[in-house]
Amino acid sequence: MLYHESRRLGRTTILGFLVLALTILLQMGFSGWTLHRMYREMSVTLVNLSDVQIEALELKARVGDLRRFEKDILLVGKEDGDELAQAEKRWADSLEQAFLQVSKIRQEGTEHGGGLKIDTEAIERALAAYGQEVRALLPELGATGHLTPQQANAQLSAAKKISYALAAELDRIVEEAEVHEKEAMDRLAGQRRLLLGALLAMGAVSLLIGIALCVSVTRSSLSISRSLEHQALHDTLTGLLNRRGLAASMNANPAQGGALAYIDLDRFKLVNDLCGHTAGDDLLVELTEKMGRACARRNAQVARVGGDEFAIWMGAEKTLDAIRPLSEEIVHLIETHHFAWLGQPMHLGVSIGLALAQPGDLNREVIARADAACRLAKQPGSAKVLVYEEADPSLVKSRQEEQWAARLPQLIRDNRFLLYGQRVLPLQNGNTRGHVEVLLRGLDDAGQIVSPGMFLSAAERFHLMPKIDRWVIETLLASPLHPDCDYAVNLSGQTLMDKEYLPRLEALLRASGRARQISFEITESAAMSSIDTAREYIHRLKGLGCRFALDDFGSGFSSFAYLRDLQVDYLKIDGSLVRILGRNDADAALVQAIVQMSQALGLKTIAEYVETQAIAVQLTAMGVDYGQGYGLHRPEPLAHIVPGALSAGTA
Repeated sequence: MLYHESRRLGRTTILGFLVLALTILLQMGFSGWTLHRMYREMSVTLVNLSDVQIEALELKARVGDLRRFEKDILLVGKEDGDELAQAEKRWADSLEQAFLQVSKIRQEGTEHGGGLKIDTEAIERALAAYGQEVRALLPELGATGHLTPQQANAQLSAAKKISYALAAELDRIVEEAEVHEKEAMDRLAGQRRLLLGALLAMGAVSLLIGIALCVSVTRSSLSISRSLEHQALHDTLTGLLNRRGLAASMNANPAQGGALAYIDLDRFKLVNDLCGHTAGDDLLVELTEKMGRACARRNAQVARVGGDEFAIWMGAEKTLDAIRPLSEEIVHLIETHHFAWLGQPMHLGVSIGLALAQPGDLNREVIARADAACRLAKQPGSAKVLVYEEADPSLVKSRQEEQWAARLPQLIRDNRFLLYGQRVLPLQNGNTRGHVEVLLRGLDDAGQIVSPGMFLSAAERFHLMPKIDRWVIETLLASPLHPDCDYAVNLSGQTLMDKEYLPRLEALLRASGRARQISFEITESAAMSSIDTAREYIHRLKGLGCRFALDDFGSGFSSFAYLRDLQVDYLKIDGSLVRILGRNDADAALVQAIVQMSQALGLKTIAEYVETQAIAVQLTAMGVDYGQGYGLHRPEPLAHIVPGALSAGTA
C-alpha cells in the first residue's frame, strides 16, 4: 500500500510540476507575443502618423515657397524679362513639387493614417485653383502698360485666400495627427494595463496551482512519512511495536527505569511446519490480541521482537511485583489458547525471562538480560517465568558466551590465535612414534593467552566453529611443518555437516602436499549426528592419505554399530573413563573392553587425560597404544615441539 502511495505521489508531483511549468511557459509566451504585437502595431502607427505630419509640414513649406516665388514675380515685373521668366519657372516648379507632396500625403494617409482623415483631393483642388489664379495674372504682368504691382497684388487676393486656407488645412492635419498620436499612446497605456492584468491573473493561476500542488504533495508526504514512521516502529503482521518501537518506548523516560519481560513461544515452529505460515500468522494475530488486551489493563506495552518472540515493557516499575503477575497471566492465556488445524488441536508453550532496568541502563543490556533469562527458562526443568539474576552461574556463563561470540569474528579476522600442540606418545614398544594433536589458544587485547575453554563453547553455540576450524587447518598447512612429524586436527560437528567445505579442504591438502602428515579427530556425537557426511569426509580425505580418529569414544552408546562403516584409524578413549582408573575394577573393565574391541577391528587406541605415570603404566599393561595428557606432556607452542621426542617410552 505504501509503495503504491509513493508511486502515486511521484506521479502527482511530476504531473503537477509539468502543469505548473506549462502554465508559466504559456504565460511567458502570451506576454511576449502580446508585447511584440502591441509595440509593433503601435510603433508602425506612431511612425506613420509622424510621417503624415512631416509630409504635411513639408507641403506647408512648399506653399510658403509658392508665396515667396509669387512675390518674386510681382517684384520683378516687366522691367526685366529674363528674371521674370526665371521667377515664373521657380514658381511653376514649386507648384509641381507641391502637387507631388500632396501625392505623398495621400499615400501615407491611405496606408498608415491610423484613422486620420485627410482630403487630399480638396488640397489638390485648392492648389489647382491657386495655380489658375496666379497663371491668369502672369500675362498681364508681362504686358506693357497694364497692371502695376499694387494692382497685381490686389488681383491675387483670391489666390492668397486659397493659400491661407490650404495652410490652415495643413495645420489642422498636423494637429489631428498629434491628437491621434496621443490617442495611440493612451491606447498603448491601456493595452499595457490589460496585459499587466492578464499577467497578474495568469500569475495568480500559477500561484494557486503551485499552492495546490505544494499542499497536495505536503499532505501526501506527511501521510507517507507517518506511514513510514508507523512501519518503522510497528510490526506489519500484528500491529505491535517492533524492536525499534520497543527501544523508543524504553527511551521515553530513561531516568525512571522499568521492568521488561522477554517472551518466547515454544513449539511454534511445529505449527509453521505442519500447518503452514499462513496458519502460523493467524495464530500469532490471535495471541497478540489477547496479550495486547492483558497489557492494556496494566498500562504495559507489548512488542514483537522476533518471529515468535515478544517483549513487554512496564516503565517506571522499580520491582518485579507488577510484571510477574502479568507474565504468569500471559503464560496461562497462551497455554490455554485453543487452536486446531484440520481438527487436530495444537498446543503452544511459552518461556518468559524478566529483567529490571535501572536508570541509565542501556536498552540492549536490559533486553540481553531478559533474553538470557528466557533462554534459561526454556531449558527442561526450569520455571516458565524466570528472573535474571547477576549471580546465577548459568546466566553468567550464557552472558560470557554472548560476549565471546561478539569478539570471535574479529579475533579470526585479526589472526589473534596461536597454534599449540600436545604430544600423543606411544605406550607399546611396537609403536615407532606418536604424533602431535594441534590445539588452539586465543590472544586477548593485552596479548595474554586465552584458554580455549573460554571461547569454544560460545563458538559452538553461535555456529562459529567452522570458521575456527578453517583458520586452524589453513594456518597449519601454511606453517613450516617438520616432515618427520604427524599432526592431528580436530574437526567440529558443524564443519563435518558442511558438505560445501569438503572440496575446498581437499584442494588445500593437495596443494600443501602434506595430507599424509594430517589426521583428523571427530567426536563420537558429531559423527553420529551426521553419519552420512562423516562417511564422505572420511572416504575422500583418506583417499588423499589422511587418517581419522574417533574422539571421546565411550561417552555415548550409539557408535559401536557404525565403527566398521566409518573406517577410522584410531579410537580415542574418553578422558572420563581414563582419569578414574584404579578406583575399582569396573572402570578398568570398560577401558579393557574398548581396547579388545579396537584390536579385533584393527584400530589403534589413544587414551586421553593421562594425568599420572601410574595411569600410564596401567594403560600400557591393558594394551592401549597411545597416551595423551598432562602426565606425559603439557601443551606448548607448536613450533617448540621436537619431532624426535615423540618416540616410544618418552614421558
